[in-house]
Amino acid sequence: MSDFHPVIIKLALQNTLRSASNFMADLARDKPKAVLIELSGSLPMREKKRKWTEFPPEFGPKPLSIEQLEHSITQIAEAAFIEKVIFRFEAMQLGLTSAEILRKQFARLQAAGKKVIVYASQLGMASYYLASLADELVLPESAELQILGFALEQSFLKDALGRFGIEAEKVAIKEYKTAGDTLVRSHMSETDREQLSALLEGFEDHLYSEIAKARKVELETVKGWINKGISSAEVAREVGMIDRVAYEDELIGEKHVLVEEAQRFLKSNRRSLTAGRVGVITLEGAIMTGKSRRSPVPFPLIGGTFAGSESLIAAFRAAEEDDTTKAIVFYVDSGGGSALASDLIWREVARINPLKPIIAVMGQYAASGGYYVLTHAQKVLASPTTLTGSIGVVGTQLILEEFNAKYGINVDVIQRGRFARVNSSAKSLDPEERAYLERSIAEVYDRFISRVAEGRKLTKERVNELGRGRIWTGQAALEHGLVDELGDIFKGISIAKEVAKLAPDARVYNVSVPKNYKLPQVDSLETFIDSFNPLLNERLLLIHPWGVRLRV
Repeated sequence: MSDFHPVIIKLALQNTLRSASNFMADLARDKPKAVLIELSGSLPMREKKRKWTEFPPEFGPKPLSIEQLEHSITQIAEAAFIEKVIFRFEAMQLGLTSAEILRKQFARLQAAGKKVIVYASQLGMASYYLASLADELVLPESAELQILGFALEQSFLKDALGRFGIEAEKVAIKEYKTAGDTLVRSHMSETDREQLSALLEGFEDHLYSEIAKARKVELETVKGWINKGISSAEVAREVGMIDRVAYEDELIGEKHVLVEEAQRFLKSNRRSLTAGRVGVITLEGAIMTGKSRRSPVPFPLIGGTFAGSESLIAAFRAAEEDDTTKAIVFYVDSGGGSALASDLIWREVARINPLKPIIAVMGQYAASGGYYVLTHAQKVLASPTTLTGSIGVVGTQLILEEFNAKYGINVDVIQRGRFARVNSSAKSLDPEERAYLERSIAEVYDRFISRVAEGRKLTKERVNELGRGRIWTGQAALEHGLVDELGDIFKGISIAKEVAKLAPDARVYNVSVPKNYKLPQVDSLETFIDSFNPLLNERLLLIHPWGVRLRV
């Protein structure tokens, strides 16, 4: 590649600006010894650019992303004059995987000799797991503590739907594939109770042991704290859950600045003059055919973020055709979705990986179709608390036959073909139609376990043992060979650079995945129901159990 490649010229100019900025940082006086970082809200993984053309539009200040936070922490870790980093937690909506990533960032600061202090007015299970690693954990006297362990709740709608004359039918492989149970059952099945109990035990073992290490107490002590339901900050201090009870003005006694203000004191590293870079492709939400979209009605089971196969394929091909993209990080945070869409995305990963290495990184979820799509990546990373696996297939259908009769809706039919009405909501499945669906699902399941066996280098028999619709934690998935190692997106990026023989400071960029925003068009009861969630239009689903709410 020519030394005068436009990208290299751009990098050289940026390095010149960085050098000038670093020179000014060296000249700055009254450098702070303490930096304050405010963590609030949901903390998205990567910074998202807003467009005025989006519907529904987003207003208010952009939330701090974990990606931006990691960059600031890198700068702070290298700033010798900073001695303390104070994190103020404010109404955080933190998932376990995000807490895992931020814990590593706390540890980076501590390894660089910085004292990490956390001040929080509210703490739940996930935020306490993060805060427990701090050198000093401080709460005001009136702090709200809900460090109460874990609970999984699932609502079952069969009886409620029955009151309106609506039924649901489900065909699934296999016994642990409980997606759709919320529509066809009145209570949780024993197999579902078994697998969900195992998940909670996995969370409990991991978090409690890590909290015990951080707080320098026995594991049984941590279990005792949680089972006592401690709600008082003073009691929490007495038993050793926290270090100090104080208000914010009492905590911050010396000069400090917000991390945004500290930028003029912090240096940025110069980048190596190479054009090669790593592209990050993100798959978030339910997988569906067509283009990615965000529903204007983001309610459970009704709408949200949908990852369209067309958009993901376009992103992969853009990265493939870009000469400067030497490796791809495929970040997946999805509980699955359409079997067809999952296979189409899988094909791009399997096709491109031999040409440009693909490192897959799991978010909070990479289950069912979310696992299917990444099986042929060169390496797969998961968090210990990721929910993955769910290797199985399910088909569900709402039946409006009784509803139609009850409310005077008449459905006339002209049919050609024995199975032409197999997807109709106006009638129940007859035995032959059910057998047809079972055969179709068996074919998809066999394809699924074949993909996993080939990608993960396991036998189909072993994949079937691990499959059957069962969900695993990331830690358990590692032990069973479903992932290669534990790690987050930053580790995935580091591995991608290493595999592609790029410099550690090589550029990283987000490969654009365009989204469509549209309101549903409704012209009948059936299309009204379908418009709530495009997945209802899909015949077969690779999806983890929906309607299950984890309380942490």
